[in-house]
This record gives sequence, C-alpha cells and structure tokens, in this order.
Amino acid sequence: MKKIIQYSLMAIGLLVFTTASSQNALFLNQGNITFQKTTNVLAILKENMGDDNVWGAKMVEAYEKSSNPHSAVLTFNLAFNGNKTLYTPVETDAAKIPMMEFLLSAAGNNTVYTDLDSAKSSSLKNIFDESFLVNDSLRKIRWKITDETRMIAGFQCRRANAIVMDSIYVVAFYTDMIPTSGGPESFTGLPGMILGLALPHKHMTWFASKVSASPPVDPATLVPPKGKRKTETISRKALYERLNKRLKDWGKNGALIMQNSLL
Repeated sequence: MKKIIQYSLMAIGLLVFTTASSQNALFLNQGNITFQKTTNVLAILKENMGDDNVWGAKMVEAYEKSSNPHSAVLTFNLAFNGNKTLYTPVETDAAKIPMMEFLLSAAGNNTVYTDLDSAKSSSLKNIFDESFLVNDSLRKIRWKITDETRMIAGFQCRRANAIVMDSIYVVAFYTDMIPTSGGPESFTGLPGMILGLALPHKHMTWFASKVSASPPVDPATLVPPKGKRKTETISRKALYERLNKRLKDWGKNGALIMQNSLL
C-alpha cells in the first residue's frame, strides 16, 4: 500500500509538472498589444533648434524652464492574428501635449497594416495638411541578434540591433513566444514579435505595456487602412522623392520630418 501511494504521488507530481511546463511554453498566435510611444520633446528641440539661431536657442531655454513635460507619451494598439498585423493610434490628441503638434503633424499617428505572408504593407500617413497611403513591400532590415535579454509586458525578450534608412540605429527586443514576426510601425523581420523598440539617437521608444489574447482578434478585421477622398496612394520611394524635393532646404527640421515620415 505504501508503494502504491508513493507511485500515485509521483504520477500526480509528473502531471502537475507537465501541465505547468505546457502553460509556460504557450505561444500566442493572436491578440492585442498596447504600445506606449515615448518622444523626448526637449532633446529633439535642443538637437534641431538649439544651435540654429538666437530665436531657436531662446525657445529651447524657455521650454526647458517651463512646467511642460520634457517627454510625451502616446498610445497605439497592435492587433495580430497569424501573419497579419494592424497598428493603429489610440491617443493622438496633440493639443494635450505641448510641442507635440509639430511632431505629430509629420506622420506621428500612422496606421500600418502588414501582411507577412505576401511581404507587403500599407501605411496611412498624415504629413501636415496632406494624407498618403503608402503601399509597398516590407522594409528589409538586417538584424543582428545579441545575447542580451529583458522582460517586457511579462515576456522574456531578446535584443537585436540594426541600421535603417542608412543611418538610423535601432534597438529592438522581440519574443519568440509570439511567433508573428511583426512589430510597431514598419519594423518586422525578427523570429518573433517586437515588444520593445528604441531609436536612441532620435529620442523615440516604443514599449509594450500590455499583451492580451482575449477577446480573440477576428482576422477579418485586419485589413489595410483606407484614406479619405484626397488621400494620395504612393510608394515609399516616391514619398521619399516628394519630401526630399520639398524639404531639402529646411535643414535639421527637414531631416526630422523626413525621418518621421519614412519610418
């Protein structure tokens, strides 16, 4: 009888261990991810206006001494199901955030649809008084995966680095517990979902604050965005050429607008 009890306890322990291991190894194939996009407004002002002229320097000094927040945080949602994702703004009221109106006016509230199977994306971008629907292939990013890890929104993530748009240094943290190879904005291409993203030299970060699998995401709701009547459909290259022609004499501010618009 004693041996029977021992074997029974061992069997129960093995069952509990197996069940716990299965739960820990759970992969999410669909869900919603809440991202907080943080922009260091003061750092951008210093970099783009602080040394251009006396007026710019005074503006930066006044902002630094004011009670206005030095950083602004906006909320986005990334819905995903299998190999389709839809990234949409949740809070984009620039009037609530001092100095953010200019930054948001340069594609700060993008809606981005990604189809990883076809390697295509569709991005709705509002750039000042114009609206563009950018349909193109996914950006090809040469990621270098490192051994560094960190926890983000309850998921163990691994770090990867890359350079995009020839000069912008990117740090990403992805989890292979969410197999979808997506991420915020147009950042994709890692062996799992990107839950953390930073452009250190551009003073912007995107980090997941919540991941939820309930309620389930209906794949029928993951569709490309539609622009308004005056929205122009364009490729990424054509948008670059259009902006470069208009902003080539704008100095640092022109470069900032180009960067935000083409991410």
